Amino acid sequence: MAGTRTAPAFVSATPTERQIALHLIDASGDLFTQNITVAITASDAEIQAYATAYAAGSNASLWQITDYHIFTGDADPANAVAAYRGTVAEGINMLWRDSATLKTITPRLIAPVDTTMDGNKDVPLPNSPLITAITVALALLLNTYTVNVMQFTGRRERKNNPRVKT
Repeated sequence: MAGTRTAPAFVSATPTERQIALHLIDASGDLFTQNITVAITASDAEIQAYATAYAAGSNASLWQITDYHIFTGDADPANAVAAYRGTVAEGINMLWRDSATLKTITPRLIAPVDTTMDGNKDVPLPNSPLITAITVALALLLNTYTVNVMQFTGRRERKNNPRVKT
């Protein structure tokens, strides 16, 4: 049994919050992200004015702007299931690769339910119905990427668990 979802349906809900993130890189290659919460109704011109002013006042290079619309539900631990592998520290890491650009993306399924794993072994089952549903949904979102490898880890550390090719 999975935890209870309280986040509103993305497509039919009104955002409860909006954040703008300015992604910067300094001359040594260090990255920094400046996140601010803005009015949901902030215009593109207002966001552009902020980004322009920020870039003019910084020696770092503004290389990316992210606009987040946030849909908030009830963050109540009682909605989660206390189970084996039930913490956010444990999860299935997935390596997705774009074969043309060789870029990779590594989404993570945290606190995986038992049916996504091979019994009490820390080995993910890529063909389980739930993992299949996740990979199909991600394939549509990631477009040119394909999943190559999955591995269960605790706190993103490898723990000598086997990598499962998909």
